[in-house]
Amino acid sequence: MSGYWSTHDYYRLCVKDFVEEFCGWTPLKQLIVEHATQGRDQAFLTTLFLTGGRVSEVLALQKQNFEVREAEGLILVRNMPLLKRYKKLSATQDTEGHKKWVTQKLVKTRKPFPIQLAEPLTPMLTDWLGKNEGLLFPSPYKVGEPLTRQWAYHLIRTLDSQLPSSLREALGLNKPFIKDGKKINDRLHLWLHWFRSQRASQLVDNYGYEILDLVDYFSWQKYDTALTYARRGWRGLASKMQVAQVTYV
Repeated sequence: MSGYWSTHDYYRLCVKDFVEEFCGWTPLKQLIVEHATQGRDQAFLTTLFLTGGRVSEVLALQKQNFEVREAEGLILVRNMPLLKRYKKLSATQDTEGHKKWVTQKLVKTRKPFPIQLAEPLTPMLTDWLGKNEGLLFPSPYKVGEPLTRQWAYHLIRTLDSQLPSSLREALGLNKPFIKDGKKINDRLHLWLHWFRSQRASQLVDNYGYEILDLVDYFSWQKYDTALTYARRGWRGLASKMQVAQVTYV
């Protein structure tokens, strides 16, 4: 694999560049309910969106991370694994003056955050919680281990290949993949991190979440991360204009 990438360009889709707004509940439900296989695949994509987690974080989730609070109308998620946390220990410098940090990976979890029971996709999550103990997405091949990232990547690529053009349009995928002024493809493909940005954008669109709210919800360390993931789009901007009481003189 390393030999292939040594002679081929590698491009990643970035939510900052390619997600403009929350696509809306109707196309999101259509994507998961009509095109993903019922059961595990639908539950995984639903959990990926509702938690807004990274792929490995979602795959590591267990039933005990979820507390259903019927009286309050929500699911409280506790101690969800939080990856990409490192402590800088020391730095080395090469002969060209480039600094390289020696880091230690930290074991962290997200702060508790809610999922509304009334949201359209939540019933698929609660149904899956009722059918499982321990890991929500266990590997059928290795006891006690979750499914792999490779499984998730295969799932999303297979799903992407099945989407009709009309749904791709509604999801915001019918636009060219352009990176550094170079067209990589005529249209975007669906990617796993898209769900994370869609959740952040939905929280802003539906609930009016602001930067501090998003930082708390996702346990982000920097405010500018919220600016990367959350998008209101032109419709959100127009809606604020429409509800504002303005007198034009």
